[in-house]
Amino acid sequence: MPRRPTEVLADIPLFLIPHVILQRIRQVGEDLERVTVKRTRRHFYTVSIRTRPVKREFQSERARTGEGV
Repeated sequence: MPRRPTEVLADIPLFLIPHVILQRIRQVGEDLERVTVKRTRRHFYTVSIRTRPVKREFQSERARTGEGV
């Protein structure tokens, strides 16, 4: 199964980094694999978020319980 592409959010102000990460955690839940934050200039950062695919045997179970929505 191919990896999902990394979502890159550029030029995020320092005070918004926790909010951006929290939003993505709420969207993908257990599928979150890695969060990388790099400083670009002054008080701006680039946030890279990588998720991993869920194994097929667990996808139908998650759909029934409503997780990951």
